[in-house]
Amino acid sequence: MGSTCLVSLGVFNSALMNDAVYKFKRYEDASLNYTGVSKHSDKDVGLYDTVISSKEFGAQFVNQPSAAR
Repeated sequence: MGSTCLVSLGVFNSALMNDAVYKFKRYEDASLNYTGVSKHSDKDVGLYDTVISSKEFGAQFVNQPSAAR
């Protein structure tokens, strides 16, 4: 079963996946900044199923459940 099928079945919790990707990228950026590489400066940042601005990426992220569909 491919990942596209699992996504379409709703297996992944979107809010938790966005939070996990965000936290990974923050950790990755801290490591890269330490070495002098700035990966997301002035660029939008893609998460699991959404995109945030670099300003939002630099701010504190709060995981909030999405509205019922």
